[in-house]
Amino acid sequence: MSTSIEAEQLKNDWLSRLSVLINDVRTWAENLQWSTRQIEKTLEDTELGRHKVPGLLLQKDTTRILLEPIARQAPGADGVVDLYLLPAYDDIASLYPQDDGWQLHYMLPSQESVPTIREAESKPLSQTTFEEVVEEMLKNAI
Repeated sequence: MSTSIEAEQLKNDWLSRLSVLINDVRTWAENLQWSTRQIEKTLEDTELGRHKVPGLLLQKDTTRILLEPIARQAPGADGVVDLYLLPAYDDIASLYPQDDGWQLHYMLPSQESVPTIREAESKPLSQTTFEEVVEEMLKNAI
């Protein structure tokens, strides 16, 4: 178990990383004419305990997509954030921190199926890769 100072630093680093992600995605989504609304979610973490994290709800016409932090730690990853269609939680893309950015894992319908989203093709998250995934999600929503 981390000391309270270490835990506070881990929490601040995690929240800072999420804040940058939320701000980037909000900007990209609004450039694509999506409405956005920041939301809050409570996570339970073995080192940090209960804490609140930001998420982002995107809406265009009747299509809604949620950017939702899932965990600060996961096997082989220093965080997981999912991006998916609502309300059925279909068509999931997952984001994993890597270096100073995020890696986007998404399985296009044309790709060969893999057992987990983590094994899907990944690309660095950028405005371009975000747009590609959102466009694909919109196609699948129709």
